Amino acid sequence: MTAPLLTITDSNVYIPSFRAPVDQVIQEINEDGVSFRLSAADYRDSGFGYVPIERSESLEQMIYEVCAPILSRIRRDGIQLSAILFASVTSAGVQAQSLFSGLLREFDYSTTPVIQLEEYGCSTIHLSLYLTKAYFAGEGQSNDAVLFVAADKANTSHHRSDSYMLYGDAASAALYRKSAARGQQTLSARLKVDGFVYDRSPERVKMYFSTFYLAVRQVVNQVLRESGMVMNEISLIFCSNLGLRTWSTLARALGCPLDKFYASTLEDAGHLHNTDILLNVNEAVRTGSLNRGDFYLAVSIGFGGYYGCSLHKYE
Repeated sequence: MTAPLLTITDSNVYIPSFRAPVDQVIQEINEDGVSFRLSAADYRDSGFGYVPIERSESLEQMIYEVCAPILSRIRRDGIQLSAILFASVTSAGVQAQSLFSGLLREFDYSTTPVIQLEEYGCSTIHLSLYLTKAYFAGEGQSNDAVLFVAADKANTSHHRSDSYMLYGDAASAALYRKSAARGQQTLSARLKVDGFVYDRSPERVKMYFSTFYLAVRQVVNQVLRESGMVMNEISLIFCSNLGLRTWSTLARALGCPLDKFYASTLEDAGHLHNTDILLNVNEAVRTGSLNRGDFYLAVSIGFGGYYGCSLHKYE
């Protein structure tokens, strides 16, 4: 086994306490003119129950919730913060630096650049791993760190749903270190981009849903081959919270049992864009489902043909 590309040494997740039942959310978005293509019963049958909705805090406040504890710890430890990589599917194009300016001044990181990552949708977490491993392999020093932040708050029903999936509000942050003895070691990270153009065409969307699992299988197999591992050595798969039906299809394609997919947050949290994987890993550690020495895969799927997979070891 090769040395880790990077290690996730700290992470934090914020989810609003208010959860709306999926039936209520589907009714509301339909009333706003968004045509949700699944019945509430079908959506519940795939494991979804509630949608977290932020009713008081702004996106900037949600970012503060997840970043402040981590920034406090890295300032205490004298860690060099090289950059912040920011992902927001619902707020693409927002002036990211302004969202972080007060936070960075407070913790004396005002010169740290904030780089907004777009286009990859819910696979942006894997884009962040891919970019950080390249940075650490080149210019990064042993004391360097990169902070990945994901934050989404739907302001309209069009942000709450894409007609096939409901999206909850959430924020998360993860600290990537070049070298560390303990944490979530990243041993391999891959991206695959098909760049599928669907333009909300039902025929093209149907084709996407009928073929995407082939691309996921390809990127997962690349990661396993690169690492010299087989699926039987993987303890858990942390996939974007896309539901039991999607996971069943992926499980068949990957030749693994469905119970290898970690599903404990699906009912109460649903799909939270790029926060899903961090939420699930943290919850698995908290409950003892993931133990030190375990290998696991993280798999992300971004609508439009973006796929990511990474192999990790919990040390």
